[in-house]
Amino acid sequence: MKVTILTNGPGELWGWVRPVVSELRKRGHTISLWLLPCQFSSGHEREAASFLGVDKLEGPGSTAQTWRRVTAENTDKVIQLGGDVMFGLRMARAADVSFTVYSYRAAKKIPGANVLVAYPSQVGSVAGVEVIGDLVKDSLSMDVTPSASLQWSWPRLEGSPRILFLPGSRPAIRSAAFEWLCELRRELVSKIPDVRVRTLFSQFMPDKEFSLWRDAGLEPVRAGAGVAMREADYALTQPGTNNFELMHCGLPALVVAPEKFLKFVPVSGVLGMLASLPLVGLKLRRIAAMRIIDRWNGFISLPNRTANKKIISELYGNVSPADAARAIYRDLSSPETLAKIHSELLNMSGDSGAASRLCDIALNGGIRA
Repeated sequence: MKVTILTNGPGELWGWVRPVVSELRKRGHTISLWLLPCQFSSGHEREAASFLGVDKLEGPGSTAQTWRRVTAENTDKVIQLGGDVMFGLRMARAADVSFTVYSYRAAKKIPGANVLVAYPSQVGSVAGVEVIGDLVKDSLSMDVTPSASLQWSWPRLEGSPRILFLPGSRPAIRSAAFEWLCELRRELVSKIPDVRVRTLFSQFMPDKEFSLWRDAGLEPVRAGAGVAMREADYALTQPGTNNFELMHCGLPALVVAPEKFLKFVPVSGVLGMLASLPLVGLKLRRIAAMRIIDRWNGFISLPNRTANKKIISELYGNVSPADAARAIYRDLSSPETLAKIHSELLNMSGDSGAASRLCDIALNGGIRA
């Protein structure tokens, strides 16, 4: 069969699409991959997608261009792994084939779609949603290969905690966070003189930017998350897909969302246009952020939202590097706390094989759009 996959951001592409493409390849299917317009884009999605071994790669284009072109896709099945589902629904209806959607939250019923989520807490009140496990867990297993392991070495030294910084894939936020992370490193060194810090980037990190981070002492590295996270003792990151990568690796972490970076966070739809306005824009972004946090009972990290309780540490609002350093130091000073977090994260991780289950559902019949 010819199977078409639609996706958008960097986390979805590498964490969701990659294992599904691998599974479809094992089954002998032809794969067409569409990159949708995405306000969360890193700018390297097409380059990353070219490494996945698909038969046809489309996009990303403008919203209007993509909306017109999806109706011409000749396919047998449509699978959407991120992005606005209206594109996938339009494509599946034009081709008269079944439509399968995977996400981390079933916000509403999608007419004519098989709706799949990773965890029971993501089902919500939508009827007919199936829980299949987390595709990110399958993706991490693809990082743990002999070749990947040979490129990564971070020996454990007694009394020297290894902290992994994860600044994200979007250039604007990464650039804004640079000085903040430099100051955080200085704060950590003042509290833990032997601390060792590395900053994890994808293989698509520009060399020029890579040098900047290295010269600042932030030790940037290119490695698969499945290798790097299992070698670290602790991580600092922002809300996003990599929160589940940390969970599957059992890595204790601090998830931070400083308010000063709100202006760099993309906002979609009409609210996004309003949020770009001077004076009122930041206030609207703050209101939107607090509504999302309230919806998830005050939690910003994906593991805590999934468990509906605090497992890993979080800070949001007016957060300074000194605040983050104190929170990290507090966790690292308690081996019992680290062991408890490690155990709880792994207990939440669930079984692998989500990609295989998704393909079974998407390819064997299903609802026609």
